[in-house]
Amino acid sequence: MAYVQGVKNKLGEVTSYRVKWRLGGGRDDPWQGENFQDEPAAEVFRDAVNEANQQWPLGWVKGKGYINPAAGTEEEYRFDAFARKSIRNRTGVEDRYRAAILKELETYILPTFGNCDVRSAEHFSKDTVSVWQNAMSETMVWRGSVKKKMAPKTVRNLRGLLSSILDEAVNHEPPLRQRNPCHLVRLPRIDGDGDDGDDDDGGGGEEMEFLTPDEIEGIASCMPTEESGQLVRDKYATGARWGEISALARRHLIPPGQRADGKARVRIARAWKWSPERSWYLGKPKSRRSRRTLRVDRVTWSRMVDRGLLALDPDELIYQGPQGGRLTYSTFWDWWQIGVREAKAAGLLPEWKNPTPHDLRHSLAAALLSAGHSLTYVQRRLGHESITTTSDRYGHLLPEADDAAMATIERALGAGGPEEFDDEPVAAMPSRPVHVVHCGPVVLGFWDREHAGATATGWSADVGGPVWAETWSLEWWQRKVPGGMNEVRGGVPERVLLWELGPARYAADGTELDAGPEVHEPRSRWVWDWEAGYTDEPAHQRAGWVAGEVVTEAAAWGLDRGAVQAAYGVARGDALRVCGMNPVVSVS
Repeated sequence: MAYVQGVKNKLGEVTSYRVKWRLGGGRDDPWQGENFQDEPAAEVFRDAVNEANQQWPLGWVKGKGYINPAAGTEEEYRFDAFARKSIRNRTGVEDRYRAAILKELETYILPTFGNCDVRSAEHFSKDTVSVWQNAMSETMVWRGSVKKKMAPKTVRNLRGLLSSILDEAVNHEPPLRQRNPCHLVRLPRIDGDGDDGDDDDGGGGEEMEFLTPDEIEGIASCMPTEESGQLVRDKYATGARWGEISALARRHLIPPGQRADGKARVRIARAWKWSPERSWYLGKPKSRRSRRTLRVDRVTWSRMVDRGLLALDPDELIYQGPQGGRLTYSTFWDWWQIGVREAKAAGLLPEWKNPTPHDLRHSLAAALLSAGHSLTYVQRRLGHESITTTSDRYGHLLPEADDAAMATIERALGAGGPEEFDDEPVAAMPSRPVHVVHCGPVVLGFWDREHAGATATGWSADVGGPVWAETWSLEWWQRKVPGGMNEVRGGVPERVLLWELGPARYAADGTELDAGPEVHEPRSRWVWDWEAGYTDEPAHQRAGWVAGEVVTEAAAWGLDRGAVQAAYGVARGDALRVCGMNPVVSVS
């Protein structure tokens, strides 16, 4: 509860009064305070804080008091109103996603910040955002039918929503805030296990639980529906992340007849993502290595055909929720819990094993490595950007690692170890041609001639010039290209329409240097995944000093025109704030 505290001078005399309370009323919530010259005024304000549930009273501005209601402008700066207007005016957002964003706002953000003034540096500070974020991390939410602490990724998403609203206040004309305090608070670490997105296998969190093929089949057979059981089998067979496999549509299935080798495949080309502006949407997987085409075994493909998946519309999702549309992780988690519980009851899964859906991915890696497949193959199958990730995560599963370790331990114990190592000879890898395309100074290699041809044709059309294509031996490729086989592509590179603004250039005094009106007009161009500027995000921004010049530049780029325009405004504001601090100014 708020209370009044007398403020004394050096002589011990009470000269003013201060109302103190914790914002939100929680034991660990940040302290707030407001000063008054007389005690009655302080008591009136104290009562107003208590009536507002330990929030700043509506219409009160710190240090100024209640603003004249006749001005008619203060309500729009209350965070509740400002945030709702922000979401309501966002472009390119479907109604159902806008409703989802509003629900997140009302459930998790407005209870703390709803009555705060979006302009206030005390209402929105590093301390208040940190306390709120920590509270979110301890919040218990339903994951299916089980209550668990809010996942780090969910906390990050909520923080992103709050940050996007405060960015608008910073970018307002005129600016309502000098900076966004969210940028001062470290984001929670994601452990990559059990979020709806497509995050990689994080290095923290719970231990991996490896399942045998029989145990996986046991869980699949005990799932509540035939479809959910097939999803368990398919997730194991592909090794796909949740965000990837739940985003598969009919057009991502490649029947055997469409390939010269007669092998079925699945193309991982997108994943479910979340952003404050768009809620859940289908975007590119997290990295170039994540975009991959996977061979599908005959058993898995036969099951897909038997389920009638090839008869679906091209854009129809293969795995759908009970009401159609996106299958959420929380729904599948409910099904998974039933499958695990029933498998244990039937003796198909040991009681001591408590796997998560993500352990299907770990278990595939274990099965492949235990059978002697290379780390490089597992890296490509799982879509790891770096083989270091694969090695750090699964390297201990390699059979030869255990053999060598046991020999070392036996020698240390005096047993001398095995008298000899009977290493089986490794069969030489047959040479394969690499189809090479020279796109300017960049050399790209492809296993498939059609992929090379499509890339050459597309890039030539973009740049308006000829492209040099040829075929190399694999040995020559490995000799000439750093990274060797890791750099040979299994599909056509990604290509996106990039929107750009800037760079705007400013002198040290903030004067904008003339660069022509086209600098401030959105322009677009096609960008390939090996070219500078390529991204799968709605917008990026940059503001910084030009090396060796008394000039500060601001620029923005990304896939969403509206988001790029907003980011450009933020970047220009940042550039104006730092242009006078350019270190070249003090030297010149």
